[in-house]
Amino acid sequence: MELKYKNFKEILVAVIAGFSIGLSVIVPGISGSAIAMVLRIYDKLMYAFSNLFKKFKLCVLFLIPILIGIVLGFGIGFILVKLLLDLIPFITICFFVGLMIGTYPLLFKEIKGEKDRKGIALMVIGVLIPLLITVVSLFINQSNSLSDVNAAHYILFLVIGILISLTQLIPGLSATVLLMICGYYTALMDGINIELVSNAKLLLVYVVLVVGFVIGTLLFSKIINRFLNSYRRKFFFVICGLAIGSVFAVFLGSDCLEIYKAWSGNDIITDIIFGVLALAVGFVISFMLYILEKKKEAKENSKILQKN
Repeated sequence: MELKYKNFKEILVAVIAGFSIGLSVIVPGISGSAIAMVLRIYDKLMYAFSNLFKKFKLCVLFLIPILIGIVLGFGIGFILVKLLLDLIPFITICFFVGLMIGTYPLLFKEIKGEKDRKGIALMVIGVLIPLLITVVSLFINQSNSLSDVNAAHYILFLVIGILISLTQLIPGLSATVLLMICGYYTALMDGINIELVSNAKLLLVYVVLVVGFVIGTLLFSKIINRFLNSYRRKFFFVICGLAIGSVFAVFLGSDCLEIYKAWSGNDIITDIIFGVLALAVGFVISFMLYILEKKKEAKENSKILQKN
C-alpha cells in the first residue's frame, strides 16, 4: 500500500484527519476513523499501525502529520468541550450525538444491498454491546469521582484505555461516548488541571489510560486490518450496530443521568427543545461530509469512464 505523501495537499489532509481523531478523544459523537474514511486515508491508517514494526520508517513518516493533528485536536477540543459542558451540558451532548448520527450514511454504505442473516445478527450484537456496557456501568460505578483511586481502578482504566483505542480504529464509535457510558467522562475532564502534576495517584490514572491506548492500538490495528481485507462487509455490520447502540447508550449513561437529576421546571423543556435543534445541526454538519465524499467519488468515477 502506498503511504508516501505526494504533495503538500496530502500532508494537510493527514493533519486534518489527525485533528479530527484528537478532537474525537474529547468531543462526544465525533468518530475520528469515520472522518478518516471520508478523507480516504482510513485503510492506509490501519495498514500503517499494523505494520509499524515491519516497515518502521515508512509508517512513521506517514503517521507524523496525523500525530501532529491529533495533538492540536486534543488541545483545542479539551478547552472547547469543557467550556460547553459547564454551560449547556445536555445541549452539547445532543449536538455531538448529531455529529455521530450524521456519519451513519457513510458507514451503512459499506453494507448497502446486503441481506445476509448473519450480517443482521452481527449488527444486533453490535447494538447490544454498548447497551450492555451501560447497564453494567450503572451497577458498578456508584461514584464517578477520582478522589479515591485504588489498584482495582488502575486495572479498570487500563481496560478503558484499550477500549478507547478501539473507538479510534473503528468508524462510527467515539471515545467520549465510551467514557460517558462508563460514567468517567466528566471526572476525567475535571481531573486535567494545574494540580494534576502534583497528584501522583491521579496522574497515574492518565498514564495508565495512555498505556492502554497504545497497547490497544498496536494490538487491534493488526486484527482490524485483517478483518478489513478478509471480512469487510461482516465487519461493517458490527460497526453499524455499535454506532446505533452507542447513541442510545449515551442518553442512558451515568453522565446523562446526572444531568437528568439536576433538571427542574422549565429547564427540562428548554433543554429538550434546544437539544433536538442541536442534534439536528450536528447531523447536518456531519452529513455534509458524506455528501462531499459522494461528490468526490462521483467525479473520480466520471474521470475513469471518460478515460475508457
